[in-house]
Amino acid sequence: MIATITLNPSVDICYYLDDLKIDDVNRTDSYIKTAGGKGINVSRVLKQLGCQVVATGFLGGGTGQFIETELRKMSVIPQFVHIAEDTRNCIAIIHSGKQTEILESGPNIAEEEAQAFIQQLADILDYNNIKVVAASGSLPSGLARDYYNKIIEITKSKGIKFALDTSGGSLKEAVKASPYLIKPNISELENLLDRKIKSEKELICALHELEKYQLEMVVVSLGKEGCIALCGNEIYKVTIPEVAVINPVGSGDAMLAGMLKEIANNGSFEEILKVGNTCGILNAMNEKTGAIALDKFVEIYSKIKIDPIK
Repeated sequence: MIATITLNPSVDICYYLDDLKIDDVNRTDSYIKTAGGKGINVSRVLKQLGCQVVATGFLGGGTGQFIETELRKMSVIPQFVHIAEDTRNCIAIIHSGKQTEILESGPNIAEEEAQAFIQQLADILDYNNIKVVAASGSLPSGLARDYYNKIIEITKSKGIKFALDTSGGSLKEAVKASPYLIKPNISELENLLDRKIKSEKELICALHELEKYQLEMVVVSLGKEGCIALCGNEIYKVTIPEVAVINPVGSGDAMLAGMLKEIANNGSFEEILKVGNTCGILNAMNEKTGAIALDKFVEIYSKIKIDPIK
């Protein structure tokens, strides 16, 4: 079983309009409402890959209840800490070929709620056969910048691998706790190291610099260029096929889901990277976020090349 953590989930609402009228009434019968948040997207793809998943984090109010209901529909086990404030909404308005977003910052987490989650996570790890834990996304208000460190330390103390997909100050703190895997893009890696990375050579040097944190895998996504990854003491370059991109949103989450599946199966570094990149590409080829077409899996998988960089 795989555990996913989403500390600041959302109800994602997408409205489709022919034209957005400012300072006027806009009506539509074309909209979609889904359970959102990076960890929720990871859970969704994991289920499509046939994995057993327990999802945890913080949920509150009617929006939180909606997310729990949606997770059960996906056959994901929800084990969230219920909080006093409501889970946030994130609104996207698609109009005239453009996208306007309104993103709520989310609830403030009280100290007792933060402590309750630590105990909840410990119970999940004690009473389920968890192979790997993944946390995705930003920290909600009220949590200390090193909150992920506490989660990583608890997970590692039970001999379970931990994957983290976050950015900014949270990532800078979290690497000190040596998670098994982090998945930054170039800008997030630049922020982590406080400098620009202008070439592949500089990227490779940056990856070797991160070895001091004892990270087993650092996977740097490069969009359509694939990725470059530090795996143990080796560095690999992943080249991906050119495809017709329909919706790239959530591709990083799908990529993480594929890697988690193989980490849970004790797959090789090459297989972890290959399955992860396959899932990321399949998500980009799909209109829905956090959705992959398994009938195209073998075709895409066979076109991904992984080469060691000496």
